[in-house]
Order: sequence, then C-alpha cells, then structure tokens
Amino acid sequence: MFGKTRIPPYVPSADKLVRRQYVEDDNGRLIWFWYTRTGVIVKWSIFLGIIVLLSLYLILGRMHAKKRVNRGLKPLAYHRFLLSRQELAASDPRYAWPQAQYTNYQAGPGYGPGGNYGMHPVPPPIYDPNNRPPMYDGSNGPMPMGGSKIDPMQTGVEPAHQPGGDYAPPPGPPPAQR
Repeated sequence: MFGKTRIPPYVPSADKLVRRQYVEDDNGRLIWFWYTRTGVIVKWSIFLGIIVLLSLYLILGRMHAKKRVNRGLKPLAYHRFLLSRQELAASDPRYAWPQAQYTNYQAGPGYGPGGNYGMHPVPPPIYDPNNRPPMYDGSNGPMPMGGSKIDPMQTGVEPAHQPGGDYAPPPGPPPAQR
C-alpha cells in the first residue's frame, strides 16, 4: 500500500479531453465552447466580476483608510497607498512635507578669491568691458598651453594648403574628355 501508486481504472485519452472543449451546434459542426453564446457570457461575467471586485476594493479601502485617519489612527499597510501624502501626514508625522531650512553656504578651502578652482586655475572672466577676447592674465599661475584662442597672425587669410604624400593629385593636367 505505501510506496505504490494506484492507477485509476479509467484514464481518458487526450483526444477525449480535447473533444470535451467542443460543442456540436444545430448544423452538426463542432464549435469550441468559449465561442458559443454560453461561453461568451461566462467569459464576460468573469471579466466584469474581476473589475467589480477591484473597484470595490479601491472604493471601500479608501473609505476605510479615511475613516481611520479621521479617528487619529494610522492607516493600515494594505490601503495606505489609497491616501495622498497630505492625508497621511494628518495621522503620521513621517509623511509631513519637510520644513525648508535656509542657511548660508560656507565655501570650502581653495574656492575663495585667489584660490584654485578645484585643481585648475580660475577661468578668465566671461565679459571684459574693453572688448578683449578671453585670455589668461597669469595672475593665477602660468598661462596653459593654448590658453589664448586667438590667431597671432590676425591676417584673415589662410595660406593655401597642398596635400602631400599618398593624397597628392597626379602630376600634369587632367585627362581630356571623350
């Protein structure tokens, strides 16, 4: 008896289980049960039943949570999400909005006048009333390489640059058109 599996006397085959899903209509055709009138009614009834239960849970849960807050009790975990933060703050101060605190910020070392800006010198001013381009003046250390963005020639004409090496054009005139 123990350790032995009893096989039931009748085991329906897969074909017979599948045939149970079908219903014969008036013309003798086999129609899947869920496409019959009764099957559609059952499907929609299940769907609408789930929607009604969910709606009742949300509506009645909110009413119950508000009733608890109005009595001064904390809302329970399963309907706390149904209340706004302001409503939760009425019974639990952890949910109150934090008070604004205004303080003066004290700059750390190296950020004041004459100090370094992190590890780099302070950048040049953005606006110069003398209309000069931005340049490092050297007061915060030596000017870095390429610190000035202006062209020292100031001619406005760039010399013609000829490609060389593998990219040079072939010598002589271009070939004639045929």
